[in-house]
Amino acid sequence: MARGKWTATTELVERAEQILSAEQPMTIRQLFYRLVSVQALENSVPEYKKLSRVMTDARESGQVPFEWIVDRSRPTYAPTVFDNLKDGLMALRNCYRKDYWQDQPAHVEIWTEKDAIIGSIEPVTDELGVTVRVSRGFTSTTRVHEIASAFTRIFKPVFAYYLGDHDPSGRAIELDLYDRISSYGPDFQMARLAIREKDIDDFHLPPLRIKTSDTRAAAFRREFGNRCVELDALPPEELRSRVRQAIEGHIEEEAWGRALAIEKAEQESITSIVGRWIDPRRQGGAREEGQTAERTP
Repeated sequence: MARGKWTATTELVERAEQILSAEQPMTIRQLFYRLVSVQALENSVPEYKKLSRVMTDARESGQVPFEWIVDRSRPTYAPTVFDNLKDGLMALRNCYRKDYWQDQPAHVEIWTEKDAIIGSIEPVTDELGVTVRVSRGFTSTTRVHEIASAFTRIFKPVFAYYLGDHDPSGRAIELDLYDRISSYGPDFQMARLAIREKDIDDFHLPPLRIKTSDTRAAAFRREFGNRCVELDALPPEELRSRVRQAIEGHIEEEAWGRALAIEKAEQESITSIVGRWIDPRRQGGAREEGQTAERTP
């Protein structure tokens, strides 16, 4: 490799590592947009492919941890199985969680157009016990009806916060989802967290060209102009911050504290029960497997 090209590659890896260390986990596309926004790369397909190759080398050489970059586009489906009863009981102990929202005054969900950004927001939604729904484009009738049916069984205000592209389809998906779910009867509120039009300037996001073949392009231009941008372009830290702020805005602290206290007590109870199953010596008078009881004359 020529010296100039080697230097440029080294600098790119260093810039990528700086961003990833602060904002990981990220997808390659998210990292690409962050590098474009700081003018480390041009917004083009060849540059994107270059970054993909460079980051493959950087991870395989140990410069960048593999877990800093995620790929949600290829999910794995596998049954939950255990080698033995002990492992199954340990899993039961570790996975139990209280429904923090049971006694909250509202029901809150996060909806996203893209599965790729789940890795960015999951630390927040998992911590706060909130459901995330992924549309992957326009939602099927089956899925719309399932959501509507679920909402009709919730007897308190329902809030859905949407994350999607700022482009003709991304905006249309959001409106279509709300209108079709509402048509089945449930009353709920929906608000966009990202991407907003002002984000393009506030975060120096690389705008994309509107596809002239998109039948929704004319309406989009009338309302927003000629600039569009993908959800992946927003810095993950900002995405997480918005999600957290939206969710925590509905939390009633006293009820939340009670739920956490109950969860702790119930987890301790499960730990005690599981401990007795795993270690028979903890059961009063019980003996280890294979030990022979002796009669007292």
